[in-house]
Amino acid sequence: MEIFKQNPEILRILIATLLGAFLGLRREMAALDSKKDRSFMGFRTMVLICLSGAVSTFFPLMPWLPAVFFLGLIVFLGIAYYNGAVNMHRIGITSEFSAIVMFWIGVLCGYDQYLIAVIVTVLLGSLNAFKSDLQEFTKTLTISEWKGALQLLILSGILLPFLPQTAVDPWEVLVPYNVWLLVMLISGIGFTGYFLVKYFGARGGIPLTALLGATVSSTAVTTSIASQSKKLKILNMFSCGLLIALATMQFKIAAIIWALAEPDMKSVALIPLAMGCASSIMGALFWFKSFKSKDESRIAEKGIQSQLNQPFELKPALFFGVVFILVLAAITFAQKMFGDTGVYGAAILSATVDIDAIVLSTIESAKLGDLDNNIANKAIVMSIIVNTLVKLVYLFFFKAYDLLKRVLIPVIISAGVGIMVLFLI
Repeated sequence: MEIFKQNPEILRILIATLLGAFLGLRREMAALDSKKDRSFMGFRTMVLICLSGAVSTFFPLMPWLPAVFFLGLIVFLGIAYYNGAVNMHRIGITSEFSAIVMFWIGVLCGYDQYLIAVIVTVLLGSLNAFKSDLQEFTKTLTISEWKGALQLLILSGILLPFLPQTAVDPWEVLVPYNVWLLVMLISGIGFTGYFLVKYFGARGGIPLTALLGATVSSTAVTTSIASQSKKLKILNMFSCGLLIALATMQFKIAAIIWALAEPDMKSVALIPLAMGCASSIMGALFWFKSFKSKDESRIAEKGIQSQLNQPFELKPALFFGVVFILVLAAITFAQKMFGDTGVYGAAILSATVDIDAIVLSTIESAKLGDLDNNIANKAIVMSIIVNTLVKLVYLFFFKAYDLLKRVLIPVIISAGVGIMVLFLI
């Protein structure tokens, strides 16, 4: 609007007032519901603190004014805290820190940093609104889970920024930053999956466990289902779970290709994944509907255990990093030594254990120009076919013959589409 263009201070005051009022309303509502003594932080106080931060930036000849206002606020908060702790016996300093954050939200509005101001407001409001929920959540955590979060934070937030972002080997294959970033991506998915299983119930159903486990490794889920299916005679639900794991793998790989691959690679690789995923989902729905409710008690009592026994484990993360490096090196050297045949061999061998590494490595090699896009397409499609068919091999190896018969048709259809595409490339 024209008035805001001519007088930008009006917009800054308006947004600062709205953000202060938003947080002030929440605190006012909480104070009305609480039987404890009210804090000094109410609706009007929050608005005034936020406004003071915005107004302190309106004087370009005095750039130090926000610091002066802030020091004055600190003195006021110190007096308020002393009064609350000594005279009212109130324990806690959350209100005082909220006031400090609120002041700097106003300063952000004064400098036209509205997006950051809104994000900080939402975070602060969420901490206040979900206080009881957060307290209940902390009661459910274990020391091992907290340590897992700490490990993930250290490896991703502290170690990652210091890794070289250029190749460190003579063949220009190994870029430590890219390798570790992918390791953290896979580990982060597994970390999230662990807590989803925990709070939504790993024993609440085989499909949920298969879905969450397959976000990390559909092959691991397949071997677990094959083993459990011989103990629990609920083959229809196990068939549903295995096909859900397969569909999850296909969807995950499709998402990786869509996000990271070159544009001319997407259409070729996504066709077999889309058709295969549709086939797997239809098969899963068929077996899910055929599942008899009287068998549900057996799932609750002896439900398949998730592959995610720990929230974050260092060894699997390092193992994936080693596999990724080896596959990346194998693709480069195989192409130089054996041409296209070597690349395809690396794709086939890697896909029998894990498909993530070969897909990510192939995409990375294509981006760096070490691999032709057509060869990369064939390698990815081959890995998809092999990783799909290897599920049947694992079922046969574990002697889960009845389960193999139930999932044979959807798996063959998924692999068949990939084979057709492979011949058309």
